[in-house]
Amino acid sequence: MVLFDSVARILVVLHAAAAIVLVGSSTHHALIALGYLRSVFKERLGRIYASTVLGSYLVTFLLGGAAYPAFRYHVRALYLDRYEPWASNLFDIKEHFASLGLPMAVGVFVLSRVLRPKQDTELLPTYAVMVFGVAIIVWFNLFSGLIITLVRGV
Repeated sequence: MVLFDSVARILVVLHAAAAIVLVGSSTHHALIALGYLRSVFKERLGRIYASTVLGSYLVTFLLGGAAYPAFRYHVRALYLDRYEPWASNLFDIKEHFASLGLPMAVGVFVLSRVLRPKQDTELLPTYAVMVFGVAIIVWFNLFSGLIITLVRGV
C-alpha cells in the first residue's frame, strides 16, 4: 500500500497548476527586482509577488511531497532507477534545488515586508540576488520536472 496512491494523479495535476502560478509570480517578481536596481520602484507589486511566490512555493512543495510516495514506487523504483538513472538523478538535483529555494523565498518575503527600495538602496542587490535565485530555481525545476515527466509519468 502506497500513501496517497489513489489520488496521486490529481496531486500531480494540482502540483503542476501550483507550479504554473509559481513560475509566473517568480518571473514577475524578478522583473520588479530588476526595476528596483534601475530605480523603478513598484513596492506594492513587489510585496504582492513576494507573497504570491511564497504561497505558491509552499503549495507546490507540499503537493509534490504528497505525490512523492506514489512517484517513488510506481515511477522511480520500477522504471527510472532501472532504465533511466540519469532522470532519477535529475529528479534528486531538482528536489535539492527546491529545498534550497524555499528558505530563500521565505527570506524574500520577510525582506519585502521591511524593505523600502527608495531608501534602503544598500539592501537592493541582496534582495535582487535572492529574488533572481528563486526564479532561476523555479525555472530549472519546471524544465527538469517536464523532462522527467516525458521519460515516465505517474
